[in-house]
Amino acid sequence: MAGFPSALILAGMALAVPIRCVAQDAGPVHAPDGQAPLLISPLYIPPKAEAPFTAVAKTLVVQVLPDGSTVTSQNERHVARDTDGRIFEERVTFVPVPNDGTRKMRVHAVDYFDPVNHTWYHCDTGPKVCQVRDYRGELIETAVSPTGLQPDQKTYLMRENLGTDTFAGLEVQRSRETLTLATESIGNTRTILRTVDYWYSPALGVNAQVKRHDPRNGDQTLWLTDVSLNAPDPEIFRIPADFSVVDHRHPQSIGDAQTAGRQ
Repeated sequence: MAGFPSALILAGMALAVPIRCVAQDAGPVHAPDGQAPLLISPLYIPPKAEAPFTAVAKTLVVQVLPDGSTVTSQNERHVARDTDGRIFEERVTFVPVPNDGTRKMRVHAVDYFDPVNHTWYHCDTGPKVCQVRDYRGELIETAVSPTGLQPDQKTYLMRENLGTDTFAGLEVQRSRETLTLATESIGNTRTILRTVDYWYSPALGVNAQVKRHDPRNGDQTLWLTDVSLNAPDPEIFRIPADFSVVDHRHPQSIGDAQTAGRQ
C-alpha cells in the first residue's frame, strides 16, 4: 500500500512546480513557502467478506489555537463494502464550520480496494487518472497494541472497557484508550494525554464512531451515518470509462479501466 497516504488531508499542500518570484512593490522578495497540512486518519474499513454495508462517513475537526480560539472543519463522504469484501471510499475536501454556503465539499479522489483480485485503484477526479497497486489489505495487522509501557520506554497505554451500546442502528462495544506521553518523550515540556473513544461494531468489523482528543491536534470526531446493511449496487465499484489507468504493478501498462480489480 506504499505510495498513497492513508490519511485525509485537511489543509492543501503547495504544488511542487516552478514559480517565478516577481516583486510587485518595494517589499522584500522570497521564495514560495508551502503550508503544512493536518493529516487525519480516516475510519478504517477492513476487507471483511459477508458483511456488506453502505454509509456516509462524517468527520468533524476542532483545532484549538494558542489564544484559546478554535478552527472547525468538517466533511462527509460515501463508503461501501460488498459481500466479497471489496471497499469503495470517497476522499472529500473539508469545509469550514459554520459555512455560508460559498465553500462546497468536493470529491477529489476515490479508492477501490479489492481483496479478491488484490488490487487497489486510487483515482484522482481532477486529471481522471487511476493508479493501481497491489493490495494486501487482508494482511494488515489490525490487532490493538498491548497496554502498559510501550517499546519506546517513554509512553504508557491504558485501555478501559466502557460496555455495550448502540450507535447508528448497530450494536457496539465501547472502549477508551489513554496514551500518556511523559515529559521530554517527544520534546514536550509537560506530560501529554491523548485519549481516544471507540464505538466498535463486531458485526461490521469497523469503528462506527471514534472520538480523538489530543492537545497537539485538537478534537477529531469520525462517525458513520445512514448505515444500510444491504449490499451496495455493483456499479459503485465500476471505474468511469473516461478514466485512464497507470498500473504500478506493470509500469508500462496504461489503459482504460472497466471494473475495479478487473481490467
